[in-house]
Amino acid sequence: MGAGKPGSIKNTDQPSTISEHDPERRRVNNIQNIRSIRMICLYNTADSKSKDWQQAIADIQQAVHNNITFSDSDQCLEFIQNDDMKVCVVIFGSLGQEFISRIHDMPQVDSVFIYSDNRPRDEQLIKLWTKINGVFRDTAPICRVLKKTIQQCEQNTIPLSFLPSTIDLDQLDLPLLYTHILKEVILTSNFEENHLKEFIDYCRELFANNKEELVDVKEFESKYRTQTPIWWYTNDCFLNPMLNYALRTMNGEMITSISFFIVDLHRQIVQLHQEQYRSKPSSSAIFTVYHAQGLTKVDFEQLKKSRGGLISFNNFLLTSKNSKHSLSFAQDNGTKGDLVGVMFIMKIDPSQSSFPFASVRDVSYSHTEDGILFSMPTLFRINDIKRLTANNRVQEVSLTLISDKDKDLALLTNYIRQENTPDKQGWFQLGSLLMKMNYLDKAEQFYQFLLNQTKDTTKKAAIYSQLGQIKDIEKNYSEATTFYEKAIAIYQKTPPTDQLDLANLYFNIGLIYSKIDNTSKAISSHKEALKIREQLLPPDHIDLAKSYGNVGLLCVNSNDYSAAISYFEKELIINEKILPANHPGLAVCLMDIGMLSYNSGNYSKALSSFEKALEIRQKILPPNHPDLAELYNIIGLAYNNMSDHSKALSNHEKALEIREKALPQNHPDIGASLNNIGVTYENMENHVKARSFLVRAIENGECSLSPDDPILQMRKDNLERIKEKL
Repeated sequence: MGAGKPGSIKNTDQPSTISEHDPERRRVNNIQNIRSIRMICLYNTADSKSKDWQQAIADIQQAVHNNITFSDSDQCLEFIQNDDMKVCVVIFGSLGQEFISRIHDMPQVDSVFIYSDNRPRDEQLIKLWTKINGVFRDTAPICRVLKKTIQQCEQNTIPLSFLPSTIDLDQLDLPLLYTHILKEVILTSNFEENHLKEFIDYCRELFANNKEELVDVKEFESKYRTQTPIWWYTNDCFLNPMLNYALRTMNGEMITSISFFIVDLHRQIVQLHQEQYRSKPSSSAIFTVYHAQGLTKVDFEQLKKSRGGLISFNNFLLTSKNSKHSLSFAQDNGTKGDLVGVMFIMKIDPSQSSFPFASVRDVSYSHTEDGILFSMPTLFRINDIKRLTANNRVQEVSLTLISDKDKDLALLTNYIRQENTPDKQGWFQLGSLLMKMNYLDKAEQFYQFLLNQTKDTTKKAAIYSQLGQIKDIEKNYSEATTFYEKAIAIYQKTPPTDQLDLANLYFNIGLIYSKIDNTSKAISSHKEALKIREQLLPPDHIDLAKSYGNVGLLCVNSNDYSAAISYFEKELIINEKILPANHPGLAVCLMDIGMLSYNSGNYSKALSSFEKALEIRQKILPPNHPDLAELYNIIGLAYNNMSDHSKALSNHEKALEIREKALPQNHPDIGASLNNIGVTYENMENHVKARSFLVRAIENGECSLSPDDPILQMRKDNLERIKEKL
């Protein structure tokens, strides 16, 4: 409960802890593409009549699943302009220079490749346009370079988080928290064969218009159990990009669909880690791996500021033992105008860290890749940053895999496990986290997906409750009420295991009814919540205090001051037991009781409450704080009404002294104090002093109030009355 001037009481309580779409409408339709880059092929119709050229176009399209083809350069240009996605453009034949000049500086264009019969002519273009990655006549080399470019682009979108050397837990970013909590949730979930089938159905709908991806989905369905998760992860199919997209965008539907694979992949890494490092003491030697990634200039500045702190790779991370390969990737990224190419040099001590990682040499798709795959997420200490080029576009960053004994890791782990969404279980932790971080659209999408997936009515009620809270935060009170009512209806038919869940729903919907001024429904809902809480909670529980406070507030709105005071006093009794003696919340309760008593004419009771509130605020506020002046002012008014004018004057003078120090010269509150002192002197029959203060009060009002303001007119009437007495 909150307090303002006499007669005003504020409600600051928050609810305890997507409009509903057609269940048949799947949100996969809103996902344009899971891959980070698209290939566009542009060819001349005349050139395409050759069978060799037709075969070349087909071969290149086959090599890159995410592609689109144009034979009209204007249509191609318009498509690129209207698409936010990164593109690599393959130009066939004689369209080269003129078209490149039109697209080269577009931020969407990552790279350009030319397939040409006239290599000497077209290779001259490389000197003019930096985004040209080569001129080719054979399909095999261009396909290799295209795949490398696409791999780079996917690598560049691995989500990162940076933690400075002094960690502020209140400033942790959402991807870091989300990935850590996601891992905690899914590793304790049970996945069955039907989850694989549901994932296949999801993918078929997602890729309904992509024949190449559907071929891979069919193969995945028939062969998933015949290969290992790492084999699939390193395969050039949809899984790796989908996982990257899901974690980067925090797409709840996609994450829940693919989560069985995340668990399978993590468990294989853990198993291999045990075999390769834990069970072989000779394998505990320190070693180095490399990872290249293009960072935006903003992210790189954040990385520099975090030197000595931590970096979190919020995905599975495949690193290389080949420094030249990674350096080449970093250098390529450094040539792109919007990126800084970074080569991470990672020092790994298997004996100091339990973060799971494993060599994929014998289990990867190619069986030639000698890399180390880390499970998600993985934390490293940022040791040093060095530039490798004069223009600062390529950087070398030295990292060390964080030790199990690292104090920052312990701090972070404790925060995530103990302090973040401790009242939620399972998948609800992710939705609650999204709400806490104010990602309401993503939270709504996530809960809608869970709602469509579950057949358990009590779980549906819990989801409706969360959706109601989202709509409440968005101030969409009509939809919030609808969701809460659906949850209540379920619980009335099927009582929840914990009846307090129903009490919280009544409490929350009561807050909504208060906001839309439906006092009768608000008080009915809050009384239902209070009835349950009184039965189930200890007599000094904070939720009981909240219920008493809100019912009291509604009694105020109904002008039932006597009942309101009774509820506020019950709220105060609990708060006095559970809050520190000088807690500001106690002063607020006392002010509410005092104001209601004052407005009811019970000035002695009002004084008692105000003076207790003053005692608290004097200990926690600066001596010239306006809230102290407000209390002195209302205490002065109460003493005047009790005809103790000497004490009234003393308090009004204290209020004026503070207001003259704390407020602007012509603030209306200063005028109010001048008027109250004048009236007090009138009551003491000192009319000369009364006139002096009332004149000053009018002068203040003429500067701070409108000419027709009734307060200004009241002050003038007071002065006229004094003049008649002189």
